[in-house]
Amino acid sequence: PDCEHLLFACGSKIHLKSIQAGQKQVEWKAHDGGVMQIDWSFVNNTILSGGEDCRYKIWDSYGRMLFSSAPMDHVITALAWSPTGKNFAVGSFNVVKLCDRTGWSYCRETPSVGSIFSISWCNDGTQFSCGCGSGAVVFTSLVERSFSWQNTDVLLDENNTITVQDIMNETKEELDFRDRVTDMSLGFGALIVTTNNQCYVYQQSNWNTPHIEDLKEPPTLIVQCPFHFALVDGNGIQVINYEGRTLSTIKFSGLQTQFLNHATLSICRDAVCLVDPSSPKQIRVFDVFTGRPLGQTVMHKLDIVRISLNQQGSGADRSIAILDKNKDLYLTKAMNSSKTEKLGAMVDTFMWNDSTDMLIALIDEKLVTFIYPAVVFVDKDLLSKTLQTKMCTDAGKYAQIVSFYGANCVIRKADGADLVTVTMPYPELLYQHFEKGQWEQAVRLCRYIKSPELWAALAGMAIHARALDTVEIALAAIEEVDKVQFIAHINKLPDEVLKSAEMALFCKRPEEALTILVQQKRIYRAIKMNIRLHRWTDALELALKQQTHVDTVLAYRSQHLQQMKHVETNEQFKQWAAQVEVDWDTVKKKIAMEKETEVRNAQGDQGS
Repeated sequence: PDCEHLLFACGSKIHLKSIQAGQKQVEWKAHDGGVMQIDWSFVNNTILSGGEDCRYKIWDSYGRMLFSSAPMDHVITALAWSPTGKNFAVGSFNVVKLCDRTGWSYCRETPSVGSIFSISWCNDGTQFSCGCGSGAVVFTSLVERSFSWQNTDVLLDENNTITVQDIMNETKEELDFRDRVTDMSLGFGALIVTTNNQCYVYQQSNWNTPHIEDLKEPPTLIVQCPFHFALVDGNGIQVINYEGRTLSTIKFSGLQTQFLNHATLSICRDAVCLVDPSSPKQIRVFDVFTGRPLGQTVMHKLDIVRISLNQQGSGADRSIAILDKNKDLYLTKAMNSSKTEKLGAMVDTFMWNDSTDMLIALIDEKLVTFIYPAVVFVDKDLLSKTLQTKMCTDAGKYAQIVSFYGANCVIRKADGADLVTVTMPYPELLYQHFEKGQWEQAVRLCRYIKSPELWAALAGMAIHARALDTVEIALAAIEEVDKVQFIAHINKLPDEVLKSAEMALFCKRPEEALTILVQQKRIYRAIKMNIRLHRWTDALELALKQQTHVDTVLAYRSQHLQQMKHVETNEQFKQWAAQVEVDWDTVKKKIAMEKETEVRNAQGDQGS
């Protein structure tokens, strides 16, 4: 589908060959007998195969099996992906099946038409036709499509009527449409319905009066977030709010919208991000309100399988979760791609919480909740302490997380059944206190629950917000003694500049810490930080450049060598040691004067 690879079957093997010279060919054994049919979906980049062993299988583009069906009664004679990539159809002798993209079967029909030899879908993915061995052509429509979100169920019947049922309030609404409904999306209290030329936006509070937008062409994808939604068509990506007003249209040279899907496009309050279809290692981020690019393009080391934006916070706090082809999960800053940290390995599926920054993932038959994943940007050591893990063997292979709201997580198993599980409810309360800056209440909550994971998450949140008193309490609760001492040292510093620099050092960002000190003309502190980090050459060069504290650097260097019982080998230090006289009393007086000046300036700032 990318016009750069050729997929073909020979005997029981599938071959994937690049049309570019010198590229290695990928091949794998797909079926026990001969491979009868193959199809490759350009939307979700997965390969479908059917064989003489009466099975159909789904593969990724690297030859890894994602699903294998139970044997059918007869050989698979036809199969085809839907243009939307959400479904596929399988044909055999007197049998046609409609299946979900993950492999499980929606329904099975048995028309008496002999073997089905070909299947062709219409462009909107709502109908397909089958060419049969008896000479008949069978036309099939998709009916009874259903969606669920929290306590709301939506069902589209064969008469083009949508039934909306609220299970909690026991109410039912019926919505009729003149034109054929091509796509629907339900989430965050809104229902989006599209036909070939119109888009209807319904609010949960009022099902009778939708906002209606005219469309130039049928959309291929709908992606929602709590604040607005994205409609994808051949012209680009339209961002529309739930009042029906278009906020922006995103286009760029080389954008191929037909390759986008729910895994490669994500939207939040202020940003839209997508995996560039022409370069699957690249993520582009755009502003929701202007449609212009934000920051630098995010480059990943490997091909990206899935991305997702967090829904909480804004601006500098915006994070993208990335799952690559090695099943490694990463977290990166949307506005600063140099800050990328690994969260976990062997991740099958993941999802952000709808109202907080919690992330949940299925990792090696375990359901792992990352209570505060952004802790990797402030103190990576705390990440493992913020994880809540529970065994989830019931999910089985090929399971997918379909929703994560509040403390409820819904996992769709390989057979299509939904497994509902509940996580700890307290992190949601902790996030509410964090958003409002209610640190005292957050500490009281953690003391009441007595959960180390919650304390570690609170420590990460407080470090991010620079609430140092809370950081000290939280780190003490999880017995991080060395960190408590360092935070106590930071708390005693006289002014904000020094505290900012030391916090950057605490977060393992020494370059940032040194930059803060040099920019604010705190030369002695910058030199001393280099000495503490054993960057002796940098300390000396900075002292020479600023023409101050050269004797301080030489004094500390001499003291260090004596303690280690080493001899000076650095020629630069030998040269300056011969030229500059070092007197510890003078050095101590200079340091004391620097500290007095800092205290006076800090008191002056507080007074003003």
